[in-house]
Formats: sequence, C-alpha cells, structure tokens
Amino acid sequence: MYSELVVIVSVSVYNFLDWGDDMKKLGVGIIGVGWVAGAHATAMVQNPHLKIVALVSRRKESCEALKKQLSLDCDILNSYEDLLNHSEVDIVDICTPNAMHCEQVLQAASAGKHIIIEKPICMNLEELQAELNAIRKAKVKTQTGFASRWNPHVLSIMSMIKKGGLGEIFYTEVDYYHEIGPWWSGYNWGANTVKGGPSASLVAGCHAVDLTRMFAGSEATEVFAYGTFGHRKDYEYPPTYAAVVKFSNGKIGKTGNSFENECPYVMNIILHGSKGSIINEKFFTKEWFPGQEGWQTFNSTMLDSGDVRHHPFKGMVDDLVDAILQDRETVNNIESSAKSHELCLAIDKSIETGEEVKLPLLKW
Repeated sequence: MYSELVVIVSVSVYNFLDWGDDMKKLGVGIIGVGWVAGAHATAMVQNPHLKIVALVSRRKESCEALKKQLSLDCDILNSYEDLLNHSEVDIVDICTPNAMHCEQVLQAASAGKHIIIEKPICMNLEELQAELNAIRKAKVKTQTGFASRWNPHVLSIMSMIKKGGLGEIFYTEVDYYHEIGPWWSGYNWGANTVKGGPSASLVAGCHAVDLTRMFAGSEATEVFAYGTFGHRKDYEYPPTYAAVVKFSNGKIGKTGNSFENECPYVMNIILHGSKGSIINEKFFTKEWFPGQEGWQTFNSTMLDSGDVRHHPFKGMVDDLVDAILQDRETVNNIESSAKSHELCLAIDKSIETGEEVKLPLLKW
C-alpha cells in the first residue's frame, strides 16, 4: 500500500502538459450543489484540463449562485438523467445526500462516466458490493472524497514511512473528533437519524478509517468496537465509538470517532514503529536524527479543520485528471475506497452485535 505514496507526491507537484487551446477539456457535471460541491468546483477550475459543463441540484438557486461565484460557462439542468445524457460530461461529481450515492454511482457507471463520489459511497454492504461490481464492469475511473490523503501533514508522514524514518509500523491510531450539530447543513439527513442507513463511521469516521489503513500499510482482518452515547440525546445512532483493528501483517491499530466532543476539531494521529514514533504534530526518530533527545515538530498544515473549504480537494481532483490522462488508477479508486468502507461497516456490525467481526465482508 505504501506505493500509493509515489502517486500522491507525484501528483501534488505534477506539472500538467500543455494541451493547447484547441484540445478538448474533460467535462465535469456536478450533481448536488451544496457546501462540499462548492469546494470541489473551486479545485476543479484550477485544473487546466477540466471544465465544469453542467450543474444539477434540488434547488436551481444553488446552481445559479455557484455559476456566478466561479464565473462558470455551464448549463443548469433539470435532472440527473439530463446530466448523464449531456454530450460534454466525461466526469460526474456526486455531492448529494449520503443515501442517494449508490444509485447515482450505478447510473453513472452504466453511462460510462468517470466518477467522483463524496464519502460515504454507500449505506450498507449490499450497496458497496453493487458499486464495486458495477465500476469494475464499466472500467471507469473513480475517486472518493477522502481528501485527507493530500493534507501536507499526512504527506509528510507518508514520506517519513516510505523512507524508513519510523522503521516497521506496528501500531496505528487515527481518530476523528468533530462536534456536529444543527449548524451543519446535512445534519437532518446525515448525522441525527438512522433513516437511509448512516452511522458515525460512515458519516465522517471513515476519514480516520481510511488513514488508518493507509498508515498501517496492510488490510484489516479483524475488528472489535464499542459505541456509546456520551451526553448528546439528538442522535439515533451512537455518535461516539472506539474500534481495535488487527491487520493481515499481524500488527494492530485503533480508530475512533465522536460527534459530541466539546472541543475544537481534532484528527488524532499516533504511529509507533521500530525506529520512531509520531504523535500528531510531534515526531521522534533517531534513524534520521541520532542526536535527537526530545520531540521535533512538523512545520506543515495540519488536519485541524472540518470546514470543507480547508480540505485539499485540489490534490484529489488533480489525481483523477492525471489518472484519466495516463490511464492509471486513482489514489482513492474503488478498490481502495471499498476496503475503507468495508472496515467502517465491520465496525458498525461489531457495535451492533457486541462481537468481533472478521474481514473480508465483501465478495472480492
């Protein structure tokens, strides 16, 4: 899995070739124009090989506002079917409410479109299996909105792992702590009801789950989790959980989540290896610094904001474009994304049953 680092770093500094003014750009159609779609679109207009050609949303006013904000030359359509049938749409960007993602992914794959899928890509195991099968059959490129992989602090950590500064990783911990309440526009459909199948792991804990997999460099084989209601009464599923994970290489990890913590946004990252450790902004490695006597600190942008405007979507978008142009897989392709979602669903199953859950759950 550490080979993904090469792709991440190369794309972050990639100098795109000049196609010339007469070369066709890849056309993007966005479905669901809200908070995250605006952040996606802002990243897209910075890529010279993309053009947003169509928008569709429940409220046309949202489309008009985004079109004006970014001075887009695009069509505002009436339906998702119109978007899929648009002659200039090569890539579909799905930014709709969580429970709508699966059906829209299946339709986009059937139409032969490349797909950006905001997390979570599914609500249950059946949906995830259907998406995996459909995308494999269609052979389209996909990218999931796990933009944390392009955060500068995360890139620095992965570079340190790849270059041996931590030695062999034997413990990986990543936690997502973010107070979520009615201030979030998606609260009614995403964070406080079981309708449609959301859970704490799928709504946002998946970011931490995805990084846990990446840092561990191995796939989960077993998980045991506890969920709880800490002090909030407005959730219909446990908004706080902790899960212990065993990986195929025999190493272990932990991933957790809370939407009811009364503190600023925190993405907690702890790694222990045979030659060094990382605890959030601090690192210690005598492999690189034999005279080191205390912790050193990363001088990089941290994962310290839940605002999508601060997420590194440009790296995510640029990686998809490069994957299409070079005919390679994206960093967050369906195979990797499905593994992260599969682990989320295993966490949910363990919370529900009170038992250890073995992976895989999908038919790979």
